[in-house]
Amino acid sequence: MRKLIKRVALACAVAVGVVALVVLLRAPSLDRNWDPDVKILAGVEMTDEGPVLLSGVRDWRYSRDTVTDRSYFDEAFDPADIVDMWMYEQQLDDVGLIAHTFLVFEFDESYGDARFLGLSVETRRELGETYSIVGGMMRTFEVTHIWATERDLVIRRVEYLDYPLTRYHLQLPEDSRQRIFRKFALETAGLAQTPRWYNTALNNCTSSLVKYANESRPGAIPLHYSYVLTGKMDDYLRKLGYLAPDYSLDVTREYLASSGLR
Repeated sequence: MRKLIKRVALACAVAVGVVALVVLLRAPSLDRNWDPDVKILAGVEMTDEGPVLLSGVRDWRYSRDTVTDRSYFDEAFDPADIVDMWMYEQQLDDVGLIAHTFLVFEFDESYGDARFLGLSVETRRELGETYSIVGGMMRTFEVTHIWATERDLVIRRVEYLDYPLTRYHLQLPEDSRQRIFRKFALETAGLAQTPRWYNTALNNCTSSLVKYANESRPGAIPLHYSYVLTGKMDDYLRKLGYLAPDYSLDVTREYLASSGLR
C-alpha cells in the first residue's frame, strides 16, 4: 500500500510539474482572434511633458440586450488639466471579496464629451473566452488597457452586463494624479509593442493602480491583502485617507435612468 501511495504521489507531482512547465513556456501574443470589446489597442504618443495623444479611445453605446454603436475617437489629453479622479468598483462575487476596479480621470470642461476619461486594466480575451480567476493565474489571458469614456465603462457594466457598481471619489495630490496618468499611458504604449500576461494576484486591475501610486509617492499604499482580494480595496483606501469619507454612489439601472448618463 505504501508503495502504491508513493507511486501515486510521484505521478501527481510529475503531472503538476508538466502542467507548470507548459504554463511557464506559453508566450503572450498580439495576434489572436480577440473578442470585439478588447480587439482595438489604444495608441499613445507622448513626451516627458505636455499632452498625451490617445488614439482608439472607446465610446460604445449599449442597450440591455446588445451593443448599439462601436465608436472610437482620438484626443490629446494634458495631465496638467486633470482636476479630479474617481474609482469604480464592480463586485464579482456574492460576498464582496473580489471586484474589478477602474479609474476615471476628470479633465476640465474644455474637453467636452471627452472630459471624463476612464482607464480599465482588463484581460484581453479571445473570441468566446470568459474570464476566470484560475485562468487569470495560469497565463490564459493577455493584459490590456481599455481607455474609454466614463459613460462607456459604466453603462457597459450596469445596463448591458447587469453588474453592481459603486463610484468613489479619490483624494490624491495633483502631482500624483498627473504621474499616475503618465505612467499608465506609458505602459499602454509598451503593451502595444510587447504583450504581457494578466495575473490575478500580481498584475490585475487594482495592483496596477497601487504600483503607480507607490511609484508616484513611495509607500503611499503599503502591502495589504486587498492587493489580491480586490473587493476590499475600497475599505483599505478609505482607511489610508484616499477616499472621500462622505461619498460613495451605488450606480444602478435606476440611477442611470434618472441621471441622464445614458
